[in-house]
Amino acid sequence: MMTELNENVRRLVSLWRRAARASVMSRARDESSVVALRRAASLASHLATTSPRRAATAASPRPPAVVRSPEEFEAVVGVALGPSPWHLVTQAVVDAFSDTTGDHQFIHKAGAETMFGGPIAHGLLTLSLLPTLLKGVLPRHEWMGQELNCGFNRVRFLSPVPVGSRIRATAKVIKVKRIGGGSGGGGEGVESIVAVEVHGDGGDDGERKPALVAEWVTRQYAK
Repeated sequence: MMTELNENVRRLVSLWRRAARASVMSRARDESSVVALRRAASLASHLATTSPRRAATAASPRPPAVVRSPEEFEAVVGVALGPSPWHLVTQAVVDAFSDTTGDHQFIHKAGAETMFGGPIAHGLLTLSLLPTLLKGVLPRHEWMGQELNCGFNRVRFLSPVPVGSRIRATAKVIKVKRIGGGSGGGGEGVESIVAVEVHGDGGDDGERKPALVAEWVTRQYAK
């Protein structure tokens, strides 16, 4: 590919030089000739500064499936992760969540007539599904002995999740901070903050708001 690129550059530069000499000798002022010269010079400059190596450098890094140390986890900061596989939100799951939490608001009940066109899932149900949605999205910690959920810096429910629809998640690790051992005798660890978005069917194409955005704080301790 580089050989073909260099040959094209040589041909264009040669063409440009011949045209320039002819123009000087004849002192032609024809406007179309000037335009052609400028186009040839511009194209030659573009080809000379473009290479497959530069294109490859611009490609996004591929996130690892497994991290074997805190240092490898720190290298994941800023890398887009996901999306996860689609996850179906059924009425049975919504009913079970209502029974567990005592939240039996009518908008979650089967057959409910709501401003959203039917029953919707609890926002907190969507939030509680993050461990399921992010399994396989976030890298697995091979060095970790235990993990603690520290809560959320920020949670917003921006659009409803209709019962019977599907959701999936994307994530990005935005901070990894070294910490000491845990009170339970765990080894040295890190505190991480992960930005998460959950989208419903057709909601991750820029036309609809995500169902949920959050910043999730967890701690990972070495074995």
